[in-house]
Amino acid sequence: MTRFDDLSIDLLIKIFNYLTFTEFFHAFFGLQKRLNDVIQEYPTCINLSKIMNWLNIQQFSFKCRSLILSGSNLHSFQMKYSHLNLTSLRVVIFKKMDLVTLYSFIEKLPMQQLESITVEYFTWHYYPKDAYKQIWSIIMNSINGNCLRYLHLPYHIRYWNTKEFSYDFSTLKYVILEYISVSQMLTFMSYCPNLRRFKAFIDAPHRDLFRYTIILPKLDHLILNLQDEWTLEEIQQLLTICPYLKYLILKLQTQKETKIIFEPTTWQTLIDNKLPYLIFLRLRLNCIIAYSDTKLYNFQETFNHAEYWLRRQPHFQVKINIIQQEIL
Repeated sequence: MTRFDDLSIDLLIKIFNYLTFTEFFHAFFGLQKRLNDVIQEYPTCINLSKIMNWLNIQQFSFKCRSLILSGSNLHSFQMKYSHLNLTSLRVVIFKKMDLVTLYSFIEKLPMQQLESITVEYFTWHYYPKDAYKQIWSIIMNSINGNCLRYLHLPYHIRYWNTKEFSYDFSTLKYVILEYISVSQMLTFMSYCPNLRRFKAFIDAPHRDLFRYTIILPKLDHLILNLQDEWTLEEIQQLLTICPYLKYLILKLQTQKETKIIFEPTTWQTLIDNKLPYLIFLRLRLNCIIAYSDTKLYNFQETFNHAEYWLRRQPHFQVKINIIQQEIL
């Protein structure tokens, strides 16, 4: 009969793969030196919030492959920093912190070796725009473009001045950017020749759209939430970036006067001409009308009964919402 003490290191590691650091630390650490050595050498995910109050953890060093940090962790991180083996660190998630705290973490972390960086929303704190520009420049310049594969940046990325620097994110494949301008998005994309998946909330003027000539042949997954008023020509120009797109989720809003946007043949032609490889579509159109407008609009029905859109269901779906608001 095989005893637990007889299990190989490889098998122990497979067991650890199913457990969090908290679980296998409390279950196995301290039972015997052999287990302690395996746990300390196992590259794990450490959520600093979960271990902040562990006094005995400061006596040992643990190899960390991914690290989850929040604003309240800064003091604890500074105390436990020397007990984290970051030689294998590849993933960092920053949660709920202000700009200064983010900068304090970045100063100590080996940013050059990271493959995945996530910065979630900031806690509310006023900083001048120049402070945001400076921090984003520091972050971007600390990234190794030959390592990074995943990047998620929050609302305040819109203060990043993309024109001051040039980057090379040749290995970057998956990106989420929130609340950015079209020019920022397209400039960023120009640094990412191997981009495969991209998601963005575009909330700024798009007058510079036609100045860019970018083709991303590997981009096959795109999610865009377009604010402001977009013309059909601007949408077409935007989608020329990704001629081999397979998966598209697109949300935009426009006023009822732009009737061409709500015609089924408009989108059928666009797909046939610009996106011949598309196999999945979720199109969300918000039709803006005035509070005083009591007319019934049947834009949704035209899509529901069009032969092309019936044939492409369920992979192609269109949803049109009528939204009443004050129109200036």
